[in-house]
Amino acid sequence: SPQQIPGGGAKAAAASGVALLAVARVGDGAVLAKLADRAASSAELRSFDEALAGLLDRAARLPAFPNWKASHGLGDEGCVYMLADPQALCVVAAAVRGQYSERLAHALLQELAREARAAETEERISEAKAGQLSRSLKAQLGSLMRNYSEPSKMDKVAEVHEKVDRVKGLMQDNVKRILETHVTIESLESKSTSLSTSANQFLKQSTDLKRQVQARNLRVKVVTATVASALVLYLSMPLFGQ
Repeated sequence: SPQQIPGGGAKAAAASGVALLAVARVGDGAVLAKLADRAASSAELRSFDEALAGLLDRAARLPAFPNWKASHGLGDEGCVYMLADPQALCVVAAAVRGQYSERLAHALLQELAREARAAETEERISEAKAGQLSRSLKAQLGSLMRNYSEPSKMDKVAEVHEKVDRVKGLMQDNVKRILETHVTIESLESKSTSLSTSANQFLKQSTDLKRQVQARNLRVKVVTATVASALVLYLSMPLFGQ
């Protein structure tokens, strides 16, 4: 059964937007760690658990790929969001109540995925039995549930993080474009050098051919002049004999 986070009474719990957090393995859908809000009713948790089971079944059948996202809406009750970690070894899920911000829910999942992978080794995640990591991840799950139970406060933080990530993405794209441009310039320089070499070879071959043609023409002229001189001499011999 999932551990429950202590609450400050029904009023404080009702204000909480996060009802359930879970970490599960992609391969077999085993829920390795789970934490439920103490104020959540049995019926509410049962509804969220059914949605979670459906998403885990989808993740196992696909199977889920790195950073895969999915969600299961429950009308006015809320929604269950799911996210695969960058290695697609495990998925994290958050069941939220009411009109909880989707952006904030995904920010929660990303932070939960980071903390789960930082706290547990790949071997532990791969070999742990269902529920075995609930104790070791209790502090992380509890802290995230408390922090994200104030949507208005955390939404501003998430918005700042999103802006930072967007700027970081733009910087990475710019660096990538610069590197691609550098590669393109190097490629053009290489092609230019190759064309220049080919042009030089062509000019050299043309010069050699021109010299060969000139030499042949000269030989033809010399032979023609020699033959003509010999013919004139031959025809002039009778005159010299008289």
